[in-house]
Amino acid sequence: MRKRSGRSTLQKVVTVNAAVILFGAVLDTLLVRRFPQVSPGLIAGAYFLIMVSVMAAANYLVLRNAFRPLLEFSHTMASISRPAKDQPIPAEEMPDPDFRSVVESFSAMLDRMALESRAYSAKVFESIEDERRRIGRELHDDTSQSLAAALLNLDVAEKTIDPDSASFEQVAAARDILHHCLGQLRLLVYDLRPSMLDDFGLAPAVHWYVDTHLQASGLRVVTDIDSVEERLPPTLETAVYRIVQESLSNVQRHAHATRAILHINTTPDHVSLSVSDNGIGFDPATLARASNGHSGVGLLSIRERVEALDGSVTVYSVRDRGTQIQVLIPLPAEARSA
Repeated sequence: MRKRSGRSTLQKVVTVNAAVILFGAVLDTLLVRRFPQVSPGLIAGAYFLIMVSVMAAANYLVLRNAFRPLLEFSHTMASISRPAKDQPIPAEEMPDPDFRSVVESFSAMLDRMALESRAYSAKVFESIEDERRRIGRELHDDTSQSLAAALLNLDVAEKTIDPDSASFEQVAAARDILHHCLGQLRLLVYDLRPSMLDDFGLAPAVHWYVDTHLQASGLRVVTDIDSVEERLPPTLETAVYRIVQESLSNVQRHAHATRAILHINTTPDHVSLSVSDNGIGFDPATLARASNGHSGVGLLSIRERVEALDGSVTVYSVRDRGTQIQVLIPLPAEARSA
């Protein structure tokens, strides 16, 4: 820890007051000797007024200099709505060692809160993915199998009914409905936890998502994903996939865009991705204040995922000129050494 230097505010106040009192005592003695004809009471009253004025001015100067950094520190604390590593607290600017100790303790507390917040967010997202897997397995193993069995029974029943009867048409309609429900359920299961992500990796899962969810909507997505020999860590791979999913979903639902470009680049130190579109754009400052907007929730989810991995998010958007989201996530140390 850095060695603290300088005197505390209390020491400064005591020193100044002692110096003023000593000066006043010397001055009072000189006045009494210099003007023996003046009444001692008058000299004492003048001495009292001078001493009070001088002590007040001296204390004001000392305390103003001491409390100025503390007021700036209080403004900094008031501006912090959550632990943020990009909001440093200027402890070096505190002249008083006691105040500097408070600032350093507060900075250390913020650092701990930031670490705990990222760890908590990572655990929350990990729990969400585990719950997605569980629900997906149950839907696949139970509900999908039940619908498939019902579909087989309808196929058997259809063969025993007169093709010209109304019952045949009703069974055929019910079979089509079950086919549609089974297809939607399989799509939902893949959305909950795409097995392609676990089996083949990030790039095939992203391509599958674009082909099955976005192309039919009229949104043309151009993908540029680096091919790497080594798979990313599962947690990071899942996070990047969800960020891509949320970003492109926002483009589809809110941007009114016809084209989007996705870049994913992996280096030995980090993973970077960007999603840009030619949509209507928005004002990022206005969106940040409108916390109840659906698109704002999407960006908030992206930020929380990225910050849980100690990454950064930058959003560029201009009205009627599109939006670009840039994400940078550092690779874990074990992944770098690999």
